[in-house]
Amino acid sequence: MWPPSYDVVSGSYYRSEPRGPMTIIGRDHFARLWTFHHWAADKAFDALAALSPVELDRSWGGSFGTGRALLRHVVGLERLWCDRLSGHSPNALPEYATDCGGREFRDAWQSIKSDQRHFVEALTPDQLAKDLTYVNIKGETCTYPLADVLFQCVNHGTYHRGQIIHLLRDLGREAPPTDFTLFLQAEKRS
Repeated sequence: MWPPSYDVVSGSYYRSEPRGPMTIIGRDHFARLWTFHHWAADKAFDALAALSPVELDRSWGGSFGTGRALLRHVVGLERLWCDRLSGHSPNALPEYATDCGGREFRDAWQSIKSDQRHFVEALTPDQLAKDLTYVNIKGETCTYPLADVLFQCVNHGTYHRGQIIHLLRDLGREAPPTDFTLFLQAEKRS
């Protein structure tokens, strides 16, 4: 049933009838979505690499209050989901030193991207059809179709890339466009 119902007590959405994965698309399509995710994130992280720790700690009007808090969330959740995809259930986001600047966050992203790429490249259609079970940072066991989790990761990245671009513009920096159609154009050129 769509839309899902909201449970006020637990603060979560639920479906009144079970469903399969939100998306029924193949492994190659997911690999392409992740290639886009990596292309767009690279552009955003390359642009913010020059930001100093002082710039990241400035009060900022976004939902995280500072650029550092935004990047801790973005990079931290990329790592968290990467670990979950590898069968681990971290109980917290990773910590990043308070003197990290944009370059250090970009370097952390590059390491995560490498791990994500290995996972996606090894993904089989059989794995894509299975569920992923993990324990979230609240200690709750969660199970979702792997296809939906992979879609969530790319979608989450798109949402927060918009915030990174906003942060760059607010700091008077060049903000690269990361639209999917620009990725398609870049694919055609290469």
